[in-house]
Amino acid sequence: MGLQVIKKKMSEFNLDIRLDKNINSHQVLKKFEDENSFDISDDYKEFLNLYGECWIEEDNVFFPVLEDNPLADNGNLRLGYFYGLNNNDANIIKLKEDLSEQMPDWIIPIADGDGGDQICLGVKGEAAGKVYFWDHELTNGVKDTFLVANSFSDFIQSLFIEETADEDDEDDGILSIELDDDLLNS
Repeated sequence: MGLQVIKKKMSEFNLDIRLDKNINSHQVLKKFEDENSFDISDDYKEFLNLYGECWIEEDNVFFPVLEDNPLADNGNLRLGYFYGLNNNDANIIKLKEDLSEQMPDWIIPIADGDGGDQICLGVKGEAAGKVYFWDHELTNGVKDTFLVANSFSDFIQSLFIEETADEDDEDDGILSIELDDDLLNS
């Protein structure tokens, strides 16, 4: 699967793309790879070059996980937004550096998950090219990474919008009562 498949899937969503055209993503990523002795998959490089930092504007974008994950609701996790190479706090290079003491060295953060968790791309060994969910609170030898997809393209293909029920139809379990004004005035 290549860029055309990624573009087709991404066209299904309303996107807020924040791509800094002054950044040569190929050059920046090559330097990042060389300095850290890892390989970033071509499909992710192409995605970054085309979309950079971006949001899928719907709030209810989910993806399934391939490994059991205690945080997955019905086997799915929520996607926040994709990081990019812009000079801000959502820069993948800055985030990798900021999280270096907590995050395994064989993954890089590529997108936001709920509550500070990260969607990551494997960049070393057998993990290279695969997408993982990193739970930032499960540390000290306890499993903190969970396989999400066998490639970045597969990850993009797995994204879906979870339809929410109309609020009028949803039973939230809250009962209401109305008080008569005469009762309040006595």
